[in-house]
Amino acid sequence: MRIQTVSPLLLPREAAQVFVACASEEDLELPEGTLLWETPEQAAATCPEGKLWVVAVPPGGAVRNGESWQLQRSLPVSAVRNRSPYRPPITVPAAGGVVVRSAEVPEVLLIHRRGHWDLPKGKCDPGESPEACARREVSEELGISPETLQLRKPLGRTIHAYPLDGHYAVKPTWWFLMATTAATFTPQAAEDIREVRWFPLEEALRRVRYPTLQALLQHLAELAGSGLL
Repeated sequence: MRIQTVSPLLLPREAAQVFVACASEEDLELPEGTLLWETPEQAAATCPEGKLWVVAVPPGGAVRNGESWQLQRSLPVSAVRNRSPYRPPITVPAAGGVVVRSAEVPEVLLIHRRGHWDLPKGKCDPGESPEACARREVSEELGISPETLQLRKPLGRTIHAYPLDGHYAVKPTWWFLMATTAATFTPQAAEDIREVRWFPLEEALRRVRYPTLQALLQHLAELAGSGLL
């Protein structure tokens, strides 16, 4: 299976979404209509002179405009995350899986890591496809054989960003709907995973706290409600 050319960016409903913008240091109050990009590479192609800024856009504050997005209302300097000191943004691709088992109520596998319920995911190795990355990371974090995992279809992408070693990482994560024949799991201790547990989808939505994961599970719930899982 290959990734679809167009796969939706899953936007949080109640939290900011990060994008990358090109602007000079003097123009950091971004006006309405500013073009926004999902990765530093996309932004750099249109930014011969300015710097690249990681911008937190409130819900509903951007609409798609072809290959880019467009700001719907101006943003203050405080929306820029990689300023003072300036941290050049870099792309850190990742992939993960939502492992679902069929039941009267769909159930989702969550992992408990560093005090939070999470979904299995991780950074892609150089040259690794998102499908291969997702299968590898999910099997490693759940402690199961990759052969027990079935990738059913792409679900979309989420993007979040954070400081990383003098840079600002912009992390697009490709998500796949998965199934497994595994009955037991061995949490990956090296990643500080303490527990793997099935939850009904609605409860999984309440358990996860990261806005990007909430957006992903909300999308999954919509698919389930439409009979598309």
